Amino acid sequence: MLITDSYAITPGLTTARETYENEFRWGSQYQGVFRNGLIDGASRDTGNTPTYELRPGLLLGEVTATGKYKQYSPTATDGSEVASAVLIEGLRMTDFDGTDVDRFYAVLVGGPVKKSKLINFDNMARQQMDKFHFDDIGQVVGGHWFPWKRFVNKTGNYTIVAADNYTLFDNTGAAGTVVLTLPTIAAGYYFGALAGAAQIIRFTSAEGSNVIGTALTNSSVSVTAIGGLIKIYSNPAGTKWIVEQGGTQTITAS
Repeated sequence: MLITDSYAITPGLTTARETYENEFRWGSQYQGVFRNGLIDGASRDTGNTPTYELRPGLLLGEVTATGKYKQYSPTATDGSEVASAVLIEGLRMTDFDGTDVDRFYAVLVGGPVKKSKLINFDNMARQQMDKFHFDDIGQVVGGHWFPWKRFVNKTGNYTIVAADNYTLFDNTGAAGTVVLTLPTIAAGYYFGALAGAAQIIRFTSAEGSNVIGTALTNSSVSVTAIGGLIKIYSNPAGTKWIVEQGGTQTITAS
């Protein structure tokens, strides 16, 4: 039996219900890599109304136990915390009775994409999407093998910005303490601080009390002796800064 929700409606245009277009790709249309994917009927696009309407450009992760795709979430634990595909067509994940229904459709698994058009995109997803090429060429492309994108010397205080992601800072030549203020926390950040002078080099949280150093509620972490190295990165939820000691010198937290 054919079921439709358009029978006997009044004439005229109704309110838009779905988004069919999103120009999230760039370059030649032949540069994309696709595979067939089974989209889990329970998938939801939380930024859309209604949420069961998935928009093109939505990031997807593959659920380990089922092999189905669902919306990417960095805090998930079922495999969908790894961004591995992009939805290329708007899909409704319920039938007309409101029951979740799996959908079989091609998904994009590689090729040129526009960062600003990807839905639920974050820095964590960027590092996972190693088969994609982003339009903001100056940023780190996922899957880079070397831990640092660049090396920057600072002899005075500095407020780190998002574009500094994967930067190793050092204080060579500093005559006093160098304070590096971290950016507003978000998933996917990774920074380093190397003591190149016998002076304090310190990471300080912009929020305070969210650095896991010697305690769960530190606000800063520092090293003084030459050769000391601090590695600091954000957790997938974008709520905590995690600290690792990378050199032979002891780091301190406060």
